[in-house]
Amino acid sequence: MIFFRWKTAAGAARPEPVREHSATLVAIAKNEARYIVEWLAFHLALGFGRIVVYDNDSSDGTAAILDTIAARDSRVVRVAWPSPSNASPQIAAYTHAVRRVTTPWTMILDIDEFLVPFGYEDLTGLIQSVPEDVASLHVNWLGFGSGGRTDPGYELVTRTFTRCSERAWGNHHHFKTLARTDRITEVLIHDILTSSGRRVLTDFEAFTKGNVGASDRVVYGGVQINHYQAKTLAEFQARMRRGDANYPLGHPSRQRDDSADRFAQLDRNEAEDLKIRAFEAPFEAQYQRLRAILRRA
Repeated sequence: MIFFRWKTAAGAARPEPVREHSATLVAIAKNEARYIVEWLAFHLALGFGRIVVYDNDSSDGTAAILDTIAARDSRVVRVAWPSPSNASPQIAAYTHAVRRVTTPWTMILDIDEFLVPFGYEDLTGLIQSVPEDVASLHVNWLGFGSGGRTDPGYELVTRTFTRCSERAWGNHHHFKTLARTDRITEVLIHDILTSSGRRVLTDFEAFTKGNVGASDRVVYGGVQINHYQAKTLAEFQARMRRGDANYPLGHPSRQRDDSADRFAQLDRNEAEDLKIRAFEAPFEAQYQRLRAILRRA
């Protein structure tokens, strides 16, 4: 059996078995206490073997939640990640991560993004379907709106927001990437570059890269990324005011547009999508388990 070690924030090394189809999920988070348990539970239910969250100066209890869960579930790791003064904390965190991941596959998501492999039983089924000559799988967004909700006093994002944009919306050209770890050469916000192998969308066909992190066509070949960018106006504005982690502190581009007009552009509700409910049972089991860990603590 092959093992790898990831040092936690406290410095303890944890050996875990590396399986052929295992994957590590990486994220950077700032003040995501409201959402982090649901996000962790869902992706653990899918079958990610390790989830590493870079805690970027959170002040709302995110760190305590992650540390409590990590102490009782070795698949979860928190890395304290203060913002550097002259670099993107997001890119720096991703680069730090991919140099340490030793699972065969790596994926990077935001906390408002949920990988939904609706055409497969779980993450392993998706990975097993990827042709051997493919180095990176690029999964398009599906953008969800508020569904007319104005009150942020709900429990779960994935059960509350089911209205989404029509498929033709331009934002859906954006993607996030699942890549073979040993071929990664560079990490961008949406994209992962590799040394060799084909870059494909979820139909396993090549694509032309358009704008940064966007494809020339939109494909949902049995998998999509549910992107809950809007939620309610109050939540959207709170997220925008945290700033853009793609830029260092003090950079003028770090400030984000939190206006009602910008929210209206993203609050798309023309259709309904319930594909994420295919994973309701395993998600519920993981969610209740994590909540029990937090209650006992």
